[in-house]
Amino acid sequence: MRRFLIIWFGQVVSLIGSGLTGFALGVWIYQETGRATPFVLVALFNSIPTTLLSPVAGALVDRWSRRKVMIAADIGAAFSTLTLFLLFTSGNLQLWHLYVLAFATSIFDIFQRLAYQTSVTMLVPKEQFGRANALIQTGESFGGILSPILAGALFGLVGIPGIFVIDLATFLFAVGALLLVVIPQPERLDTPGEKKPGLWADIRFGLDYLGPRPGLIALGVFIAVLNLLISASTVLSTPMILAFATPAILGPLQAASSVGLLLGGAIVSAWGGPKRKILGIASGPLISGIGLFLAGLRPNPWLIGAGMFIFLFPITMVNSSLRAILQTKVPPDLQGRVFSLIFMLARASVPVGNLIAGPLADRLFEPRMAAGGEWAAGWLGRLAGVGPGRGIALLFLIAGLGMWLATAVSVAYPRMRRVEQELPDVVA
Repeated sequence: MRRFLIIWFGQVVSLIGSGLTGFALGVWIYQETGRATPFVLVALFNSIPTTLLSPVAGALVDRWSRRKVMIAADIGAAFSTLTLFLLFTSGNLQLWHLYVLAFATSIFDIFQRLAYQTSVTMLVPKEQFGRANALIQTGESFGGILSPILAGALFGLVGIPGIFVIDLATFLFAVGALLLVVIPQPERLDTPGEKKPGLWADIRFGLDYLGPRPGLIALGVFIAVLNLLISASTVLSTPMILAFATPAILGPLQAASSVGLLLGGAIVSAWGGPKRKILGIASGPLISGIGLFLAGLRPNPWLIGAGMFIFLFPITMVNSSLRAILQTKVPPDLQGRVFSLIFMLARASVPVGNLIAGPLADRLFEPRMAAGGEWAAGWLGRLAGVGPGRGIALLFLIAGLGMWLATAVSVAYPRMRRVEQELPDVVA
């Protein structure tokens, strides 16, 4: 796994830098507006390209050098950060700039993510798929822990401009790691002959492959339902916490909650995940639902931190199990197209969740859970509390309950439950 680990380390460093920028911009947005909707709009614009462009990106990743795609995507993301730096230092940064740059950065991210995930098949043996995918998730969680801590310390030392500069340096580190290794490109087996199919034909081939495999489609639908519940609630975690706490508490809270993701990832990285991957996919949301429910119960930093720890703890097991099933059941030369379609299906609900989260919080839940609100005096007020941020907390409670219900319904479908037995392995 040496080549994989070199790439992995470079991406982890880049993730830490991006996390610094994300934290700094989150504080800036809240200080400028004090509202939940701008957070939601940034997340919305960040999620739209995944839904719209995933099939095209997947087809191109199967055609192009995956290593070059990752390098180009990292360079593109660095230019987005450079643009933020120039706008901020000139005093011209506005909210709509963040929406545009979130959209652009997401385009680079979908290419980078697909090239990264499909490269695992070419870099590590089949029995290491679960461990490699868990390491990817662990790297993301490590960035989630370290970034808020570093950002909180750097905020007063170098300010937002200095954080942007550090982020740019981490992009260069990631590109340097990619220049040190070679990622083998799989031989295309789906298009024999001399004539190369068009882009739409490539996308159609991915759709045709999924058609007779409803178990894989069901996995995408299940994750889509979970993403809808998660995106409609956790995107508002920052304003929920800042409603009763300071940015100095927000940073350690975000870092502490990411410890759950890191610990869960470390365990799966060492363990490799359950032998039956579907068990990892089905059991994780039950645990995560408990965490979301706890996080919404009271405006208490310790309870929210514990709830988010529990919520994030099984995420690595779910994601690595899903990716291991796809990497094992889908031919390497088709993985870009099939992965992109599954990811598009799974994440199509994220823009919907982001779109409804802000209006739900600002216009419905928050006013009714405020002191004197329609719901505050009833059992909902006794359950979630009353005051600023408690409407968002109620969304957390609903999301936790919804995850349990979605899991029960999905596991009852035999094609998803038996997907590992019904579909043959295609990777030697």
